Amino acid sequence: MPDPGHYVDPEHHSFEQRFIRKFAEKEDIDGVVAEKFDMYWNFMWGQLYDDVSGIEATRYLESKGVPIIGSPSDYMALTKQDLKAASDAHRTFKVPGNTPGKFPKIVKFVDGMASLGMDEHSVCYSQEAVDAKVSVLKQQEPDREVLVQDFIRGIETTAIIVEMGSEVVALPPVDWVFSSGIPVDKAWLSYTSKFEDLEAGRINFVFVEDEQRRAKICEAGVAAFKALGLQGRGGWGRIDARVEYDTGDVYCLEMNHLPALFFPRNEAMSDDIIIRGTYPGGHEAFIDMMIYTKKYQLDHPHKPTNGVMTNGVHSNNVSGKSGAVLDEDISATAPQNGEPKVGKHAASHSSGTDANGINASDNCVDREIPSSQPKKPLSMTQAIGDFKARGVTIADVYDSAVGTYDNVTVKTPFRRWQSDLFSQYPYHGSVLDLACGTGAVGMLIKKAGNNAVVRGIDISPLSLETEQVKSYYSSTAVGLLQDAIMSEGIYDHITCFGALHFLNRVQFNAALARMFMLARKSIAFDVDDVSQEYIDKIIDAYGEGLRNHNLIKAYKRFGTPPGWKKVLEEVRPLYTSPSNNLEVTGIFVRFEKL
Repeated sequence: MPDPGHYVDPEHHSFEQRFIRKFAEKEDIDGVVAEKFDMYWNFMWGQLYDDVSGIEATRYLESKGVPIIGSPSDYMALTKQDLKAASDAHRTFKVPGNTPGKFPKIVKFVDGMASLGMDEHSVCYSQEAVDAKVSVLKQQEPDREVLVQDFIRGIETTAIIVEMGSEVVALPPVDWVFSSGIPVDKAWLSYTSKFEDLEAGRINFVFVEDEQRRAKICEAGVAAFKALGLQGRGGWGRIDARVEYDTGDVYCLEMNHLPALFFPRNEAMSDDIIIRGTYPGGHEAFIDMMIYTKKYQLDHPHKPTNGVMTNGVHSNNVSGKSGAVLDEDISATAPQNGEPKVGKHAASHSSGTDANGINASDNCVDREIPSSQPKKPLSMTQAIGDFKARGVTIADVYDSAVGTYDNVTVKTPFRRWQSDLFSQYPYHGSVLDLACGTGAVGMLIKKAGNNAVVRGIDISPLSLETEQVKSYYSSTAVGLLQDAIMSEGIYDHITCFGALHFLNRVQFNAALARMFMLARKSIAFDVDDVSQEYIDKIIDAYGEGLRNHNLIKAYKRFGTPPGWKKVLEEVRPLYTSPSNNLEVTGIFVRFEKL
């Protein structure tokens, strides 16, 4: 049974399972909601005709207004016919048609999961065979629709689709590999092959290595997810597709709302193996990306331009909270010791989660770009007295200190270590500098002789107006690093210094994972080993808006992602805080792609 708790540090998240019974859905959900978990992760999957909870239970859970990770009820109700309608409407991805007189055909139910009802007779070579298979399925399930499509002779492939902040991202796809003795027209995933043959080793999967084909599969999966109206609320999915031998075209077969994830480690399904083998930071970082994204979506509701496709009907009534799916469980957690924890999933169509500081009001405050009359910078000392009373943000503090920041930091060991880093390692090409501040990284990179084009992102608008930034950065943007990184493109190098300690652990794991996804050559950052005394004194001086987090443990658990090597990891003194005179040490890190 799926349980995100199999893969996380119990001090980071705590998941509890709750089963939702089909015959007592409202009673069970009322009970779970009454427990006041921080978040609910829904693993319910049942269709309206199934004898397990699913669509209706999720709708009821959604009506409670609690934060839910997973798929909304209307996502769960989508059919293969809806996928075809979305393809016809948007023309951004392909779905098999039903060409008159063209064979073979494949016959299946228009809805449902796990390829139920599909067997060796599902691929048909004549109209008589099609009619016979349709008749069998209608006898089995008289109230369900049957779909007839052209059978695509090609490679069976699949890719997990994940929302990351404002973006929709396809993870590395895999091809299903069938035994050499299996004919081409039988090399497709039936219910038996998905489970029995996979377990017996008669079929396997390999990651798609061909770059062009990999890109086409990912593009098709993301396009299908968006065309179905799922962006901003769907959370995740898995596109099942076939790549035609003759043309190389990708044909999407189904958008599965519930990837096969979070099974026990010794029973890991294909999707778990994909996360383990490719996702930076593994399952724990993936879970934190889901939690971060749900928080982001609640703060930034997405409005689909074309409505939401539900059983062939477009609807613009999109709730700000998304529903989810499990099968007989609901997970959630209550805060402990004043710090939110993630719930352990229950056991029936829904499971909840929550994370350390996921509300993160300290650094999740939206900032407007200043008008043409910027604020007059103050010294750090001048500004401190008023900060706590005003409930300021990180941007307020760094805007106020912009006139003195460089004069303070240039004398620190932190700046010397940065200078050494950019002198020792090459930084040619494109560079993304997260939390760039007043531009020290760009300056050091250029003065070290690198032929680099540097882009800077920072939460402080006034920092981006300094002459140093204008001199050494080709472009800049105001934003929170954990949000901005989600929608950035590919860079040769990504750096982030002096800022990660403002993120909570969920945000840190999500942002760091995305950094690894977008860097072609290297990533460099520091992790500050701030003491509890330091954290408390910063809060005393500035308020919760400047809360710091010690992320040393999170960094160590994150590990080295597949395909990367760690070339630098040194514990070093960084600086003495100008506000409380406490010394801070930290870890300087650089990773390079293999």
